[in-house]
Amino acid sequence: MKYFRCYRPNPPDNYVDDGYARPVDQVQFEGIEWSDGTVSIRWLTVNGSFANWPSLEDVLKIHGHPEYGTRIEWLPIEIEAKTSQELHVL
Repeated sequence: MKYFRCYRPNPPDNYVDDGYARPVDQVQFEGIEWSDGTVSIRWLTVNGSFANWPSLEDVLKIHGHPEYGTRIEWLPIEIEAKTSQELHVL
């Protein structure tokens, strides 16, 4: 699994004031890319929500908004997928 954050430094003027976006220096959504390529995102805006997508490419087709300066920042945390035989339950 890989973790990421999404920033949008140039949202439309009213988006921050209306709660559609967080201040430009803050994370807009964060996510996990699972070992099979599926992506889960968590919006951190006022009306936050969760969503699952087939891939990050699919997320960015809808939420990429290059005009907002959308930037994905990968976090230096990666967790290798384990099989059920490799996991130990206490």
